[in-house]
Amino acid sequence: MSGASGTPVAAVPHTPIAQPEIAQTSVIAWTVMVVVLTAVVAFVALGFYRTRRSSDGQTRYHELLARTTETEARIAQGTEATLTELKGLRVDVQAVREELAEVKERLAGLERLLSQIG
Repeated sequence: MSGASGTPVAAVPHTPIAQPEIAQTSVIAWTVMVVVLTAVVAFVALGFYRTRRSSDGQTRYHELLARTTETEARIAQGTEATLTELKGLRVDVQAVREELAEVKERLAGLERLLSQIG
């Protein structure tokens, strides 16, 4: 090629300094790509881990909910049985009170008879 003044310009040969700069750039680019790839793999693995962990947590939650429901049903059955038993006891207590009142009346009658005799 010629310069602005019309004189030919000599071609600049590649210097050995340019090769190490390209090598350094290549190493840096390769390192960045490895770091980025490692980060992507790590994020994907973290996503799988969190999904599995939340799935396990949800399974445990459903198991706990089922056990709680069973426990509540047993408590309700126990409460119903206790209520039935208490109603029966109430009837028994009322019968005992009526019988006691009857016994008191008989006792009062006997006391009157004894007072008349004696």
